[in-house]
Amino acid sequence: MNLFDVYPQLNREQTHVLKDRTLRLIALSGLVYDEQAFYFELGESRFWGHLPDGGVAIGVGTAKIQPDTTHPTHRALVRHLRQQWQCEVDLFPAGHAYVFDENKQVAVLHEVEAATPYIFILTTPQLGGAEMPDALVQAVYLLPLRRWRGKAGALGASRALLQIQREALNRFLEPTDWALEALLEQPWATLHTSQAGTSLPDAARLRPVLALRGLRDMAQAGALPLHLR
Repeated sequence: MNLFDVYPQLNREQTHVLKDRTLRLIALSGLVYDEQAFYFELGESRFWGHLPDGGVAIGVGTAKIQPDTTHPTHRALVRHLRQQWQCEVDLFPAGHAYVFDENKQVAVLHEVEAATPYIFILTTPQLGGAEMPDALVQAVYLLPLRRWRGKAGALGASRALLQIQREALNRFLEPTDWALEALLEQPWATLHTSQAGTSLPDAARLRPVLALRGLRDMAQAGALPLHLR
């Protein structure tokens, strides 16, 4: 989906990372947080990878949906979180946005509309073809948590959720991946699973995927702009 069809306001931006480029929007992501922590979801078991040592690799990332033309973008994310995470979130209208391009450079978009994503993460396409865009784009919204709809602390999610204390986010993002056992030994990391959820193998390794991997790249470049209220 063409990025400028979904966010026509970006046509007014003059920054070189957007102007006169063919950009394909591939995902809408929501960074869910409250005053204490960030929350990430673990991939479903059908998407787990197998490691040479017999363990499994599990992707961990932000809440994510595919863009479409049926629903307004951030409202579709809000609906997804209500259904899949059993929580209510708000949209944080920062009034500005960031573009992290495929060369790991950051551009700032000033005075953007309230419903504009907070971060656009650009990556280089891996496949060829006649209609290959200049870059693929993931749009990341800041979604402060209002409340969990289920039992307090139980999260009620249909899959496992990882809770990372806000002050430890950079520490969590430093390594390429985490052994699950080692991560859960950290006082700032908590894993929440529903009673119906799939149990996680002890030998699992957690690897940031998609938007969270982009946020890790921003953190490693010293350019992660998370000044949250």
